[in-house]
Amino acid sequence: MSVLFISALAAAASATDLPVKIVPIGFAGPLSEINARNGRNAAILAIEEINKGVPRINGQAVIFELVEQDDKADPRIAEYIARYFAGSKAIGVVGHWTSNATVAAAPIYNEAGMAQVSPASWSRGFTEKSFKTAFQILGTDDAGLAYAADYLVREQQLKRVFVLDDGAYLGTSMADYLSAHVKAAGGEIVYRTSVNGKTSDFNAPLQKAQQVKPDLIFFSGRVIQSDVLARNLHRFNLSAKLLITGSVVTGNFLRNAEKINISLMAILPSTPMEKRPGVVALQKKYMERFNMEMLPFAAYAYDSVHVLVAAAKKANSLDRGKIVDALHEIKYSGITGTISFDANGTLLKPAYTLYSMEQQKWVPLRVFTAK
Repeated sequence: MSVLFISALAAAASATDLPVKIVPIGFAGPLSEINARNGRNAAILAIEEINKGVPRINGQAVIFELVEQDDKADPRIAEYIARYFAGSKAIGVVGHWTSNATVAAAPIYNEAGMAQVSPASWSRGFTEKSFKTAFQILGTDDAGLAYAADYLVREQQLKRVFVLDDGAYLGTSMADYLSAHVKAAGGEIVYRTSVNGKTSDFNAPLQKAQQVKPDLIFFSGRVIQSDVLARNLHRFNLSAKLLITGSVVTGNFLRNAEKINISLMAILPSTPMEKRPGVVALQKKYMERFNMEMLPFAAYAYDSVHVLVAAAKKANSLDRGKIVDALHEIKYSGITGTISFDANGTLLKPAYTLYSMEQQKWVPLRVFTAK
């Protein structure tokens, strides 16, 4: 147990004559990756803040405890972890981090009647199966790409689009959605292909791009591949703009920005974080607690913990089923925005931001908000 956890336990014990109940909340993600570790840290920060208030559920003093598991972004490991949490005393799970792991684990949590709040997976596939226990704190990739495609094709006149993905679940589905929305907006998919999710060799697809001369190249894959692609595009003398996805709007990505001399854009399922006072304050607390930069999606892990606890308080119960019911009714004011869900667990009124890299800085180009 951490010093902070023991202190919270002591504070709760001194505030009541009743025994203090320790209540686990699960966290699952690929903890060897910096984005998921950032999310785990933000979840810990949320737990610590909640425990300082000496919370009570149905008159019982409780202390929440984060129980973390490393799913290594592997769907099979995610399923194993989901079964572990289902058989544990955890009241819900914040996870998983990647869409393939999140989707793989969802039916197991649903069978257990256990809330699964994903802080980083924005695949439409997570909630489209209508699992009662699945909650998506981000807008979906399908909707975000519809906004981006319509704007880029109709307003920016980027009609000839080259679509590239990493062959993984999320990369392929996002490429499918983008392709459909480009066509709906009056654009043309001039070429569509996939690369291995671990490759750093983009020579073959970029040679093809030289031949078909697109206005826009779209790539959906892991951040490390987006970085390699962006830094190598200029070697092929392509005038096309590049649109990428994922956790790229970060200082870490910008450290290589001086090597990027192309027109680069990124689409994210959020409003600009720097314009939200609560996020700025959280970034400061995060730096003080962990002595490192807080990456954007960590704020959603922080809010995921808070909304799960808020549902337990609303239900006035630690019963999993009652917490799930409360999540379907909740309207929570989080630091990332107002959080409430439709019948499928999809975030209501999500927002998306299309960023452009200008002078080695990410600048919001257009914000799209669902009506």
